[in-house]
Amino acid sequence: MKKEFKSKIMRKYRLTIHNENKLENVLGFYVSPFWVIISLFFSFLLVAGVVLLIFIFTPVAEYLPGYVSNRTRETLVEYALTIDSLNEEVDKQNRFLGNIRNIIEGKITISNDTVATFDSLPSPDKYPIETTPLEEDFAQEFEKKERYNLISQATNVGALQGINFYRPTRGMIIKGFNPKAQHYGVDIAENPNESVVAIWDGTIVMSDYTANDGYMIVIQHSENLVSVYRNCYRILKEVGNKVQAGEVIAALSSGNDELAGSKFKPYLHLELWHRGEPLDPVHYIPF
Repeated sequence: MKKEFKSKIMRKYRLTIHNENKLENVLGFYVSPFWVIISLFFSFLLVAGVVLLIFIFTPVAEYLPGYVSNRTRETLVEYALTIDSLNEEVDKQNRFLGNIRNIIEGKITISNDTVATFDSLPSPDKYPIETTPLEEDFAQEFEKKERYNLISQATNVGALQGINFYRPTRGMIIKGFNPKAQHYGVDIAENPNESVVAIWDGTIVMSDYTANDGYMIVIQHSENLVSVYRNCYRILKEVGNKVQAGEVIAALSSGNDELAGSKFKPYLHLELWHRGEPLDPVHYIPF
């Protein structure tokens, strides 16, 4: 049985191409079923390899339904992450605007017991700390060494006279500096929709809402100088932000009737502190 099958497979047949017009054979050759099967098999492998190479090295595969290339997959992942980030930012903005709306409409009340201001902080004089003889000796020795130190002397109040400070906002001074009455700054009458700018380069060290003074911003400058801006209507900077002289940091009220009876006061209160001592802003800022 096997011999018969092998003989049939290996049996040669003559394949002739005959021209009917000339009655002659044009081409003729011998073939066997075995070599026909082998030829078809290798032809199939060749065609399959060519098709596979086309799909690998050309974008033809992207047109097939359900196929996603690595480049497309990376792009989709990147777009998904971007959309998630945008959704998170939009959610933050919506929550922020919702809080602002609730504050303006009076739906959020802040207790005076939970909010501390600079004026309400306990005075160090009520809780004196006694110094030890060792600390006094160290302080005297340090003062003796730093007496003729030019770098240390550059941080005194006199050094502030040569600095060109910006005016925090446009307006008239309606109440001046009076430390005896515990008024450690000046009150500047606000103009509607006016901005509040930083008087000098510095870093935001406080940006929060207080029950007595509305929104308040505190900036730490060089030369041991601190500027305080009270009664702001809206703050535009956060703690840790670097600001430059003249940069907008807050806004004053819009002057609308909606603010009538609210806690916002129609003026900006500005304070200057140098090494823990209040300074009269009029002596340093050209109002």
